Amino acid sequence: MPESPSLDIAVVIPTFNRRDLLEQTLRTVFAQSAPPAEVIVVDDGSDDGTAGLLEGMPVTVVRNPAGGWGPSRARNEGLGLVKTPLVAFLDSDDLLLPSALEVLGTALAADRPATFAFGTCLLARRDPSGWQIEGEMGPEPADLRDPLASLYARNFVPSVGTVVRTAAAFAVGGFPQVTSFAEDHYFWLLLARDADPVFVRELTAVHRTHSGNRHTPAKAEDELEAFLALAVEDKRLEGAVPDRLGVGLAESLGPAVKSGDLGGTARALKANLLSRRYKAAILRRAGHHVRSRRHREAQSRARRSEDEQLTAWLADH
Repeated sequence: MPESPSLDIAVVIPTFNRRDLLEQTLRTVFAQSAPPAEVIVVDDGSDDGTAGLLEGMPVTVVRNPAGGWGPSRARNEGLGLVKTPLVAFLDSDDLLLPSALEVLGTALAADRPATFAFGTCLLARRDPSGWQIEGEMGPEPADLRDPLASLYARNFVPSVGTVVRTAAAFAVGGFPQVTSFAEDHYFWLLLARDADPVFVRELTAVHRTHSGNRHTPAKAEDELEAFLALAVEDKRLEGAVPDRLGVGLAESLGPAVKSGDLGGTARALKANLLSRRYKAAILRRAGHHVRSRRHREAQSRARRSEDEQLTAWLADH
């Protein structure tokens, strides 16, 4: 069979002590229907055999033996080596569906003003019995009427596989240093301020949920002020602030209450509601967010669980 034509896309993958997961991630990159022109792995101080895994692989390796760069700087170090017009950022525990880069790269190439293209991302966890589908990440239909404001309120752009114009990434300074937890959300917002992104409805990636994920509501609250400052800089975001606070309230309050964390409950209420104006609007959005999330999760489980092709693909990873 003839080799698949490569795309003029570089893939940048930051990693730290995820050797086995990284190996699975790279398998999905090398199996793309249209392979990337270059794969750059930024090893931020791993000591778990990651270096040995990468030896002999067709990847460019950036090593930081001392560690401590964190995701933003690690991605930016990789970005600094990119020579292709397009770049895809991929976390070292996630998976790309076989046609992801081809679909996203083609969509972005067809929309000249757009700075990035993203697809639907499956949220799934693998336990001893197999993969368990937990939901999907992507926009609701109403979000696409005003992508910038909607994205400000709720991050619906996955960190896995999104394809960006390299020049646009450099123009906004790469991934931000003012955030270390939600740096991808902040980065998408910087890019979306210049032009609406391209959304591809097709499932393009899998975000693997596991005990090593960095997501915690407390970290999101620590960076809330950085996001509120964006609305001061860009008046187009000002009207979406109550929605942003409502989503933050729902995301942080639920887990705190469920776990009996009284301190976390108090912090969530203070940061997102009690110290803010527009309390009624914040509460309305929080309720809407919870209902919408549950609906999306239920729909995803029902729809994707019946997809035999996806089930077989997941079983191999």
